[in-house]
Amino acid sequence: MKRLLFSFGAAVLLLTGAGCLSSFTSGTADSADPTGKWKLDFDLPSGWVEVVNYPQPLKTAVTLSKDVNHTMGVITLQNTDKAIARTTTPEASVPTDSYVTANYTKIDVDWLDSRRAIPKDATDLGNGFYKAAASTEPCDPGSCTTSYYFKTDAGEKYLFTVWQNGQDISVAEPVILSAKVVTEFTDTAPSAAVGDVKTNE
Repeated sequence: MKRLLFSFGAAVLLLTGAGCLSSFTSGTADSADPTGKWKLDFDLPSGWVEVVNYPQPLKTAVTLSKDVNHTMGVITLQNTDKAIARTTTPEASVPTDSYVTANYTKIDVDWLDSRRAIPKDATDLGNGFYKAAASTEPCDPGSCTTSYYFKTDAGEKYLFTVWQNGQDISVAEPVILSAKVVTEFTDTAPSAAVGDVKTNE
């Protein structure tokens, strides 16, 4: 009889412990609401940066700014903290240690007008993501791109334009597919609340 009671008690403790562990795990997952400076948040690999979109450093040096805020219509994600010169080598007056021309992945992320249509021939990757069909038109080095789209549950749309040199699309795609809609902004722009985001014209 004692052995029977002991076995029953052990079983109750085991089930109770399992229930507590399950509740703790699910509670942690549910409370992880995405926060960030922009409209989307990304899981960036080591060495990657999220910066304000910038012009190519062809005639003057460009210093990247991480002062991203939720009112911006476009931001840039890239695997280097230096400016990227895609189409041609900058002039000699631009310090060579301020830019890169090779071994890069650069992703410009545009917040689109909600009326903008996703191409019908785009491949549905699931979870709101689409990959545009590859262009058949020839392009100059540095101007060849791969495009992705993301449509949120709320109907907002985003375009990802990828430029690469010395790297494969398999480097960029996981970053794009990691996009999560931000529910609380951490930037310092006025009215940093999701409901106050300006409508893209």
